[in-house]
Amino acid sequence: MSKRAVAPPQTLVIPVSLDANQVYSVTVNMSSNPAPQSFAFALTTSTAITTVAGANCDSCGGVPAYNPSISSSVQQLPQSQNVSTLNGAAIGTLMRENCGLLQSNGSAWSYPNQTVTVANQSTSFFPSGVSGMIGMGLAPFADSPAAGWLSRNPAQPAFSYGMALNPPSASNSSGSGGELHWLQPDASFYEGEVTWKTMVTANASNPANMSTWFVEMDAFSVSGPPGFNISQSGTQLPTFLDPFYADIVFPQSAARAIYADIPGASKHSTSAFAHAWKLPCDSKFRLTVTFGTFSASLDQSALVVKQADGVCVGVLQEWIDAKATQYLLGSPFIAVLYLIFSFSQSGDGTMGVAARAAKDNKLAPGAIAGVVLGTLAVVALIVIAGVLLYFAWQRRSRVPRRRKPSKTEITPFTDISPTTSRSSQHLSSGAGDQRGLLASLPGSPDWATTFISDGGSPNSNIFPGGTTFTESHTSRQFLDPNSNSNMNSSTSLIHLESPPPYANPNGLGPPPVPLVPLRKTRNRS
Repeated sequence: MSKRAVAPPQTLVIPVSLDANQVYSVTVNMSSNPAPQSFAFALTTSTAITTVAGANCDSCGGVPAYNPSISSSVQQLPQSQNVSTLNGAAIGTLMRENCGLLQSNGSAWSYPNQTVTVANQSTSFFPSGVSGMIGMGLAPFADSPAAGWLSRNPAQPAFSYGMALNPPSASNSSGSGGELHWLQPDASFYEGEVTWKTMVTANASNPANMSTWFVEMDAFSVSGPPGFNISQSGTQLPTFLDPFYADIVFPQSAARAIYADIPGASKHSTSAFAHAWKLPCDSKFRLTVTFGTFSASLDQSALVVKQADGVCVGVLQEWIDAKATQYLLGSPFIAVLYLIFSFSQSGDGTMGVAARAAKDNKLAPGAIAGVVLGTLAVVALIVIAGVLLYFAWQRRSRVPRRRKPSKTEITPFTDISPTTSRSSQHLSSGAGDQRGLLASLPGSPDWATTFISDGGSPNSNIFPGGTTFTESHTSRQFLDPNSNSNMNSSTSLIHLESPPPYANPNGLGPPPVPLVPLRKTRNRS
């Protein structure tokens, strides 16, 4: 018997915002109150600690602050904790709080009992408008959101997420920063094979370590005009990737070798942790970084930034600390690849890198929804139009078609009252003998024959309960069937398909006698 594999979790899409300070952040709700406190938390992978500005922190830069006194789900812990970044530091008390990470569909992914450092003192720790940082790194693993989820899902082998960031804006404007694919990477955002690297826990006692973990970069190279080619491989190149920083920082020896080959380059400014270089705005060079079989490159469009004063500065910088040997690949590099982090139940971590899929092959979720809704609308209109046409056809097919009467068609006669004077109105002088002939037939009712002069309408006979017939002819003369005389007239036969059912008034007299067909003969002399 073999153990059944556990189905992987569903991918959750976490939208990432990018502010004017080039800080990537997500929205985090705190507390289980009906109206939780909501904050923008910057993304960081250097640490696994989550930190938020406390309501009593006067040195936190005036950012929106978390107030534990109004939360119904907070748990106060007796410990305090120091948290540091390359830019600053914060200190505060530890608490556990029920948190929620806002998804693209508007709901929140809940992760209860998250350990949070609530800062009451800070030094350049919180960027403007950002209330905290969500630690998504390796250590301390017990304080990470990954560790909490794995403890609640012991059958799952790992907690993973993918990072697909949009490049930093050259105009320093805010907007969409991309997406996090929480719990399960999204394979449609990358192409080719994923290259995996083991995350190594850094020695926290060594001040030269800028992160709590690193991976081994296999090689890098910088090339430009003829004769400009700097590269390094075959040695340990400890590297960490963190979107919290909008820089690429190399050890001093590597950075200075690169700028020595760029004419006009010189040191320009110094931040809390790195030296920046000024260089001509038309400088052309390319940085290529290699992890295993995967390589990614940046050219001068990403490596040279023109400031508001017109001075162009290189994104690639050098550590102030001459002893620092690590390489930092910040958001400009992360934005050109698909980055994956995976943590096992034991706390071991691996980092995967892959090429980003072409944008033309990937639709945003909003666009997909629009295409789907548009397609459904078109299909619905087609179906409705088809149904309407079908019912219209059905209605038309049920309407009886009126057949044009034939000249020889026989229809029932209409009753004529004995008191009517219609017969006298339509009988001409030539019809008197015919009327007398018909009247002499036993049992015959009162009826009339109507005919029109030459060129007129067809004749019609009207009998009570009888049949109607029509005939086209030019003669007014009728032949007495008992006469042997010939008349100069045209001959035609008048057929009664069904003799009229003459009624015998009051049941008296002999039974009804059918009419004798009338015949007109033509003199063939």
